[in-house]
Amino acid sequence: MIQRSSLTLSDRGRLALRHLLPLLLLGAGLLLTACGGKNKVANENSNVPGRDKELYEQASQKARKGRFDEARLLYNVVITTYADSEYLPLAKLAIADSFYLEGGTSNLEQAIGGYKDFAQYFPTHPKVCDVKHKIAHALMRQMGAYNRDASKAKQAEFQLKTALQSCQTAQARPSIERDLKDVQQVLGLHELDVARFYINTRQAYKAGESRLRDIITQYPFFSYYDESLYLLGVSLIEQEQPEEAAEYFTKLVRDFPNSEFSKPGRDYLEKLGKALPTPANNDPAPVRPSFVGKFSLILGNNGLDISKDGVLLSRSGEEKDDKDAKARPSDVNSSTGTRAVRASTKVNLETPPLAAEEATPPAAKSADQSEKPDEKGRKKENAKKKGDQ
Repeated sequence: MIQRSSLTLSDRGRLALRHLLPLLLLGAGLLLTACGGKNKVANENSNVPGRDKELYEQASQKARKGRFDEARLLYNVVITTYADSEYLPLAKLAIADSFYLEGGTSNLEQAIGGYKDFAQYFPTHPKVCDVKHKIAHALMRQMGAYNRDASKAKQAEFQLKTALQSCQTAQARPSIERDLKDVQQVLGLHELDVARFYINTRQAYKAGESRLRDIITQYPFFSYYDESLYLLGVSLIEQEQPEEAAEYFTKLVRDFPNSEFSKPGRDYLEKLGKALPTPANNDPAPVRPSFVGKFSLILGNNGLDISKDGVLLSRSGEEKDDKDAKARPSDVNSSTGTRAVRASTKVNLETPPLAAEEATPPAAKSADQSEKPDEKGRKKENAKKKGDQ
């Protein structure tokens, strides 16, 4: 009985092993297949010399066509795969450009973050001044009407001042200065609008005074500078500070003799018993926006000249860039040997047989022709020898 039971157990173990063996082999095969797939993906994303340039050019072509999501994916491959590539900073900059070109509040904020990262990690790059200027452009594109929130305008002003300090000799300096004046014009209108409300509506002269002082000290090119001087003098008169008020009335009459506020400024000086200053110039009165212009400003059309192109990428330059790339001789010289072989093969295939014979070198032809006379001469010599014998 004991032997029968032991044999039965051994038979059961063998049967179990027979059933488990196929399962184990199947699991091992699946494991090998999975490992093989991972190796294949790794090989496709491996660091191949020269591949970074191809990926960058492909991404730039997609970005010019407006396919920004696809372009950013390819740029990220360059960044993550080729850490030492010369195209890495350009790829990071191009990603920020793609967000700037795409537009919209969210995309512009993404562009600002990308530009700031580029300026931080590549402070000596030749494009860093343009990048700092483009940050200001992204902020300027988000500016609203002057009588609304001015936070973006203040951020743009700060960024433009920073760009001027760090780019003293850059070619973009004149355009940065022009943009700074335009932004300060909008900020001046914002402060003046608030000051008018405090002085004319609330008679809160102290609150209006602080706004007007900011205009006079910070925005010297403001087109309503003369009105700001006049209202500041009035607010000081109402606060019983005639001596300081006379200083601003004097500056108004001297520097803006043809302004509409010059006459009431002279009247205040006469009431205060102050001497009238001699005009420093004969400049015309400052130009004011027309009724349509004021209405346009209220709607948020600030008249800012903002470039819609990025630092590297440009929608308008798509065709021009393609033509330049085709006519670039350096690309032809740096092409691989495969392309040269294909070109020569194509020529040989298209060459007709006669042309191929004509293309045979003269030396080869003479060699072929010289072999025939030698053979005839040898036959004659052999014939003579036989006749002599």
